[in-house]
Amino acid sequence: MKKYFLTSVLFVISAAAVWACDSCGCEFCEPGSLFANAYGAGAPAPKSYFFANVVEQFTNFSTLRNIPAGVSANQYEYSSITQVILGYQISPDLNVQLNLPYIYRAYQNVNLSNTGLVRGQVNGLGDIRLVLNYVALREETPDWALSWRVSGGVKLPTGDSHLLDNEDPAAPLNDLTSGNNAVGGHDLALGSGSYDAIISTGITFDWQKFLFTADADFTIRGTGRDGYRYSNEFGWSAGPGYRVWQDENHVLTAQVLATGEYKAADTAQGGGTDDTFVSAVNVGPNVILAWKNGISARVQAEIPVMQHYDTGFQAIPAYRLKAALTFSF
Repeated sequence: MKKYFLTSVLFVISAAAVWACDSCGCEFCEPGSLFANAYGAGAPAPKSYFFANVVEQFTNFSTLRNIPAGVSANQYEYSSITQVILGYQISPDLNVQLNLPYIYRAYQNVNLSNTGLVRGQVNGLGDIRLVLNYVALREETPDWALSWRVSGGVKLPTGDSHLLDNEDPAAPLNDLTSGNNAVGGHDLALGSGSYDAIISTGITFDWQKFLFTADADFTIRGTGRDGYRYSNEFGWSAGPGYRVWQDENHVLTAQVLATGEYKAADTAQGGGTDDTFVSAVNVGPNVILAWKNGISARVQAEIPVMQHYDTGFQAIPAYRLKAALTFSF
């Protein structure tokens, strides 16, 4: 029974392993997770049930690149994406989830005349995502377990995207378009204004007390508001872990995760932009505590170890913190 329970905990880990960059923040919930399998080997798990996740992702954009001469370096953006994920387990290997993100972003820029600092904030509903998750492979023995998940979905343009109007080269100058600011409309917009496709896959391998997870997701972007198009995005995570403590009802797992993201430059009115290309790798700890009653908690930190960005003036991540709470009902 313990092995059956521990294997199910790994599915919870994999379910939260892909956190895309700050314009997405998507998370995928793998079928066959702790909720369905907490009843022990040989006991009938429910054929269908509802589940919910609450996920928080905070990113500190306070590292500045390519600062123009005479412009204040005291600029930043603090971004919080809180997701409520509601789902329904259709079968042991299939579920559907709805991601409802609430976004809060605070920033400090230089004013249009470059004579002082301007603070502001935006908040509201982001772009909703509807995702279908399927476990295409699941193998388990007394010594090891393996699962492979595939996911697909769509992102809807429900978030306010009016700040993308500032990205039009013909837009009038203001505090977000003057060239003296590190944070622009594409950084602060709550939505892309486009319908996008989401593809994801992930594996989880467990051997005795050791484990390894690897996940990847790809977002295919459409053209959004005022001709602005966020570029397609690729995100990944991978790393080993170890169960540091366990009993019949609890599991504490520690993991070292490497995460990465890649995105080519966005386009505005068909032309390129000089501050939206991203290629980055982060490393940090990931800790998961799971209870047999179907609840799990997770915290993760990401510290950049490799960052390649465009030549334009911009604020890039100094660090990222993540947390999640999962339960079923």
